[in-house]
Amino acid sequence: MSEKIQPIHTEREACVYVRQSSMVQVRYHLEGQRRQYDLRERAQSLGFRRVVVIDEDLGRTGTGTVERPGFGRLLDAVCSGRVGAVLALEASRLARNNRDWHHLIDLCAMAGTLVIDHDGVYDPCLLNDRLLLGLKGTMSEFEISLLRQRAMEAHRQKVRRGLVLTQVPVGYIRTEDEGIEKTPDRQIQEAIAGIFGKFRELGSVRQVLLWYREEKLPIPVLSRASGNRKVVWAEPIYPSIFGILKNPTYAGVFVWGRKQTRTSIVADRARKTRGHVRPQEQWEVVIPDYHEGYITWEEFMRNQEQIRSNAGWNARMGQTQGVARNGPARLAGLLRCGRCGRALQVTYTNSKLHGPLPRYWCSGDRGRQMVRFCITFAGTRVDQEVAAEVLDALRPVGIQAAFDALEKSQRQTDEKRRSLELAVEKARYEASRIERQYQATEPENRLVAAELEKRWNHALEQVRDGAPRHPARQWRPLSFRHGHLAHPPAA
Repeated sequence: MSEKIQPIHTEREACVYVRQSSMVQVRYHLEGQRRQYDLRERAQSLGFRRVVVIDEDLGRTGTGTVERPGFGRLLDAVCSGRVGAVLALEASRLARNNRDWHHLIDLCAMAGTLVIDHDGVYDPCLLNDRLLLGLKGTMSEFEISLLRQRAMEAHRQKVRRGLVLTQVPVGYIRTEDEGIEKTPDRQIQEAIAGIFGKFRELGSVRQVLLWYREEKLPIPVLSRASGNRKVVWAEPIYPSIFGILKNPTYAGVFVWGRKQTRTSIVADRARKTRGHVRPQEQWEVVIPDYHEGYITWEEFMRNQEQIRSNAGWNARMGQTQGVARNGPARLAGLLRCGRCGRALQVTYTNSKLHGPLPRYWCSGDRGRQMVRFCITFAGTRVDQEVAAEVLDALRPVGIQAAFDALEKSQRQTDEKRRSLELAVEKARYEASRIERQYQATEPENRLVAAELEKRWNHALEQVRDGAPRHPARQWRPLSFRHGHLAHPPAA
């Protein structure tokens, strides 16, 4: 036993500090965890009768970027004077940053507490031991910084070569050489292409969402329950469609570094927040024509400009507004104030005879001009005059416009029919696949047969629910006969 351990130390308790940096280490690096817990036996062999294990920080990094309740508990115990020694497997277990490390060493020196690791026993009150402990803490911080720098630089080198190291978006799969290609599932391909086509037609993310919801068409998304590895079909929501339209991967471009991590000081500690979007000119890696895209890069850029212009505040700040807003006003978002240049806003007054009547007005720069409005005027007569001029200009091409509208309507019907065809085709395949599994199961194995029969019936219900919605052909009603899908005989 070391001569530095005196009865004044052993009369107090020994604290064994256990920490691992991530939950992956907690689950799989069990040998290192076991070695840290074995320090209880070492403390008892050194003469400490009371040993306290502090392991609340399992899965928490020691770099100082996250709060460590176990380390705070250790500091409180040392300050109270009831700790005779602090045991850790090595200095990196206690802290990976100089702030926490030197704070602990200062408190141990004031409280007369020893620091014990696998190399020896240290008394912070002694000058040489204090110097050695300071070097251990500095090396621990330098080690983690060096490892992080090496890993990040190796990652950057692979990314600069276009190797996909992250999750690919829905509609793509990773190749064996860490590349990216379109998914072979034709239904997913046409669903993704349909979203871009519908945005090209409607010009608004919200209008695309409303159209899909009105037609009750699901879209492919990555399931969070499977760790974003499995594609499922779900009711569309705004973030799903918005994320597809904003992702440059669908334009055939490999991009890395679209988002960044920011560091801020919170409660005297560094706090990192991820997911901050960078401007396009600050993207770190951009490789055009890297893989097959659903749209061109030029169309992707037009889509981004359209999405930006759709925001109401953009129009008020002098940018061109995109799609028309709700309401009967025909010139909403198209008129600007002749005094300040801001877009005119629209309000409506209710009329029992004519319904809502639009009124255009500009609030102006009230903070500087100290006026209530720049201009305001009724919109009914203005809308009528403009509508008459537009109809007069379009009269020569009226027939062609009617044919274009008919063609557009037919195209929409074809797209919906094609989407439903693929959905029904896939549902029939799933039902057939589960039927083969059911037929290959031994009848005596009821545990497996019952579960497969349940899945089979669920697949048949999906086929039955999808078939009547098909607009291109007449479907005979489906019936279930002993778990099988059957068509009644035609009359």
